[in-house]
Amino acid sequence: MPVGKVIYLTGAPASGKSSTTRLLRDVVPELQVWEYGARLTEYVRRRSDAVLDQNDLRSQSAQAVTAEDVQRLDDELLEFVARERTRANVIIDSHAVTKEAWGFRVVPFSLARFAQLAPDEIWMLFTGPATAVSRIEEDPGGRPVVSEEEARMHTHLQASVAATYAMSLGVPLYLFDSSGPQGELVRLLADRLS
Repeated sequence: MPVGKVIYLTGAPASGKSSTTRLLRDVVPELQVWEYGARLTEYVRRRSDAVLDQNDLRSQSAQAVTAEDVQRLDDELLEFVARERTRANVIIDSHAVTKEAWGFRVVPFSLARFAQLAPDEIWMLFTGPATAVSRIEEDPGGRPVVSEEEARMHTHLQASVAATYAMSLGVPLYLFDSSGPQGELVRLLADRLS
């Protein structure tokens, strides 16, 4: 019998997913987090010398990561969630949409695979395009610099994927504006986990 909630957390780059999740762990110490980017970096490093860290993964994206890599890592994620949800709340920090030199790429779960994940809720963080551009310029971390229009498009594409996931399972999707004080957002999310 499940004990904790499983939350699929998503959002475009610079929406604050990883930093918010780190702060949320301070408030909810037993929280189990699957940070997809870090796990994908580890996975790709096992088969390629071209990716040394997450900055490399972000900058190379489609050149370094195949759809097969994502599918294999999704298998590991499903095992992690099945095991950890019986002990604690689980957050999966992930986004299916990546910015590429030629546009955008979407490598989502199939709806059947997403059903196996069985999240209780889907959370999406978003921020305005000017804020996203500013955050990326201040701390690129391997992410490509984007225009405001590209940041807007990225957020809309990610919201579309999140809404599709939510509709496919009949679970709620919550879209949280992450442009305000991060502490308030963390308190709000911690309350949702209780």
